[in-house]
Amino acid sequence: MEKEKISAKGHLIRWMVLFFAITYLANYFLQIRQLSYIGSILLVLILIQGIPLLPKVNFRVVCGLLLAGGVILLWSKGDWRVWSAAIMQNANLAVLFICSPMMALPFFYEDYQSELKVVAQTKMQSLLAFCLLINVSAHILGVLISVGALAIIYELLQPQSKLYKAEDIFLSTLVRSYCSSGFWSPAWASMVLLTSATSVTWVAVIPIGIAFSLIYIGIDMATVAAKMKRNPELYPLLQAERGARVNWRKIRTMLLLAMVLISMMVMISVISRWDLMVIIPMVAALFPLLCGLSQKHMPAYKQGMGKYYRTTLIKVRSEIALFAAAGFLGKALHFSGIGEKIPALLPDQFIAYPALMSGTIMLVLILPSLVGVHPVAIGTALIAAVTPASVGMTDMTFVLTMLTGWALTILLSPFSATSLIAGNYAGRPSWDISLKLNGIFGAICLIIFSILISVVGPILS
Repeated sequence: MEKEKISAKGHLIRWMVLFFAITYLANYFLQIRQLSYIGSILLVLILIQGIPLLPKVNFRVVCGLLLAGGVILLWSKGDWRVWSAAIMQNANLAVLFICSPMMALPFFYEDYQSELKVVAQTKMQSLLAFCLLINVSAHILGVLISVGALAIIYELLQPQSKLYKAEDIFLSTLVRSYCSSGFWSPAWASMVLLTSATSVTWVAVIPIGIAFSLIYIGIDMATVAAKMKRNPELYPLLQAERGARVNWRKIRTMLLLAMVLISMMVMISVISRWDLMVIIPMVAALFPLLCGLSQKHMPAYKQGMGKYYRTTLIKVRSEIALFAAAGFLGKALHFSGIGEKIPALLPDQFIAYPALMSGTIMLVLILPSLVGVHPVAIGTALIAAVTPASVGMTDMTFVLTMLTGWALTILLSPFSATSLIAGNYAGRPSWDISLKLNGIFGAICLIIFSILISVVGPILS
């Protein structure tokens, strides 16, 4: 089949997206102010191209976020440098989004998907077993490589979710299991901020963080089991095709590829101490080439990169608009000082009721995120303005409350990287992933963990 010819304008748009990513990554090391301004100009040009292509709802949301951020910056008299910083606030997420699809290419150099299908039919016939696999793998990868876990797990396991006729359950379990890593992963900003601002160390958080992760994953598994019990006819056991046998060589190769990918990110992170949001795009670009050379799959590599150039680079403009608009508003709120007033919403009368105070703090993180305010902005303000003793909490109780609230915020916000990346891969609006699939789950977790934290927090202090 003849490939569709790309126009000169199409090539220009693709190279503009690529140059934006290259400029951002280069400036991380060079720290040249002019490069930052060039990046902001490129991002504005990408937005001008991408915003008109958005679906109506996304178009209104993006325009609303940009308009609100613009009004706040005008009101607070921000100069052009502030505007440039605001538009680049989520540039790291945009670059991650541009580069991460390359990371999955080696998993398609051979037909690994057919073997995964056989494994599902013969070893994981129940949807519950499949969800357990997603939970364990996405949690571990989330701890090690942050949001890069979403791309890997989605590319590997999404086709298998169709066998179970459970695409929605797959998506909800994927984002939930990734967010479970926020209870104890050192890569999350919440952990860095809290351990540096309180007397609680990361090592002290690990045991209770893992326990909370298991409880959280258990709640997800219980919801899946409940759905299966209510409608067993919708989720029958898989039946293996006649004569189906697993080619374990391909499975081992695929697992080895995943281990090499993870090891590359972890090793670079340990040796260099670079930002993980920079490491992931760099590894995403390098990993497919190294695999192509070592496995002698260069034709497959070239074919995959050709598809990435033709399809992905033109598609990402619309999604980048959501990242940029959410970051723009968040930066505007931070610059104006509006975000710092949010801690005042905590009611003093809840001090006598630790569970209510924990739940309220979580809501103070969650609710602003629903309109695009990143938890980093609200969380930083809370940590700076609130001392645990002033709200009737021990340091450990406050840390567990913030970690849980932060994880639920990332799960429920339609503007978090988690929802935006999962929504893009699934071809669905990010609020479908966040609130529609996970709203009730998030509310249940908020209640359960508020009570749990109020009991175990003081004991652990």
